[in-house]
Amino acid sequence: MLPKQNRLTSTKDFQNVTKTGVRVYSDIAVIYALANPTSQKNSEVGLIVSKVVGNSVVRHKVSRHIRNVVKEILETIPGNIQIVIRALPAITEKEFTEIQKILSESISKAIVKANV
Repeated sequence: MLPKQNRLTSTKDFQNVTKTGVRVYSDIAVIYALANPTSQKNSEVGLIVSKVVGNSVVRHKVSRHIRNVVKEILETIPGNIQIVIRALPAITEKEFTEIQKILSESISKAIVKANV
């Protein structure tokens, strides 16, 4: 579980980040990032794992994997950014170490692309 101050929970925030933020595509996820320096002090991360990924058990497993990756790199994420990670169906075919490597690189690219 991510700390409460680092969770993106508002529907309006999710829509704002996915519609106006920069996108970075990988084979397992789409990373949306939006730099928002005035409105927040902590980085915020949200997850989208839809039914396309799999049944409930698979979706929860994927969510746990993504949260664990984000928790490990949370200290490296700047405090003025909102990130949404949308999982793609191919994520179920990868091992955790591969997911960790790909997501870490993609999040770093998104942060740079968002000009933070």
